[in-house]
Amino acid sequence: MWICHCKGVTDRQIRSAISAGARTPVEIGVHCRAGTGCGGCLPEVCRLLDDHLTSQTFYTTCSDCPLLAEEEPELLSA
Repeated sequence: MWICHCKGVTDRQIRSAISAGARTPVEIGVHCRAGTGCGGCLPEVCRLLDDHLTSQTFYTTCSDCPLLAEEEPELLSA
């Protein structure tokens, strides 16, 4: 679906930018130029970014984090 009509950017291109590491509307604009014209698409760009970020797994405590599953760093054991 077309998201940015000024620059001809689709939701697929925006998702690709996010998958490549873009984490702000400015970074998405650098990657695919969405939001760099009139700005009318920025709410949808932000929604796509928010959808991605809120779908990520977050851990509530250090013991939940798989990076610490094997051994506990010295600072955390003090």
